[in-house]
Amino acid sequence: MGLLLLGGLGGCGTYVPELRDWPNNNDQGATMMLSAIVHSVECELKHTITKVVSHDVIAARSRASHRTYTDFLNDWGAEVAFTFTIVEKAGINPNAVWMPLSPMSAVFTLGGDVNLSAQATRIEKLNFFYKVKDLFLRDGQTCDASGEDPSGSFLIKNDLKLGELFDFRLVPVTTGHASAPAGDKNVLQHQITFQVVSSGGLTPTWQLTRGTINGTGTFLSGSRDRTHDLVITFGPLDKPSGGRSLIGIAESAHVTSQLTGGVGTAFRSTVGR
Repeated sequence: MGLLLLGGLGGCGTYVPELRDWPNNNDQGATMMLSAIVHSVECELKHTITKVVSHDVIAARSRASHRTYTDFLNDWGAEVAFTFTIVEKAGINPNAVWMPLSPMSAVFTLGGDVNLSAQATRIEKLNFFYKVKDLFLRDGQTCDASGEDPSGSFLIKNDLKLGELFDFRLVPVTTGHASAPAGDKNVLQHQITFQVVSSGGLTPTWQLTRGTINGTGTFLSGSRDRTHDLVITFGPLDKPSGGRSLIGIAESAHVTSQLTGGVGTAFRSTVGR
């Protein structure tokens, strides 16, 4: 098992890492994975928006005011950012202990070791923009990601809990404990990070008459750390731009989350060395 793992991690840190794990570590495999991620998250967005708005419309019929609380979404947008970070590391640490012939009353050994390591990091970013009203599935419209292969990423065909984001914001409004989102100071944001680490080591040992080679430590090691990060920022559309972007405060929140997410990923990678 260790040999198979090391085979998959062979050459870690000495070339640009592939986006997808072995045995699908090729351009076609990476393209299929990215396409599946984008399609799956887009469907999750559409199903969530459709469910939230539809439930609000149905609930409004039984309210004394017949008021709907999701109307603000008609003038909102969603900015989606994917960040894929792959860190591969390899290390070699040969060591030896030499034991020359010595008198019975004396014991002398000479030890030595060498440490060599390499690390390669690859970061890819994808950004998409949607108008929330375009995400609503009307009669006859569907978005089906059930056929996507989920093996490439946990972002594929996973419950991303987007519905809870809107519940947390709308429930206080419907119960009268908060006002509905309005103006240019409202932002909703959802961030998810999945990190998967694979590592392995191999240590052949030789016991000789006058020495021991690789008697301690790990001779050959390799690891692959891949982080898939998703940031979704909902906010009012920027009217001066014709609704092609979010308002400034939402854009700033979106960029800040990507920056802090990148710093956190780098920190976890460094600590894991």
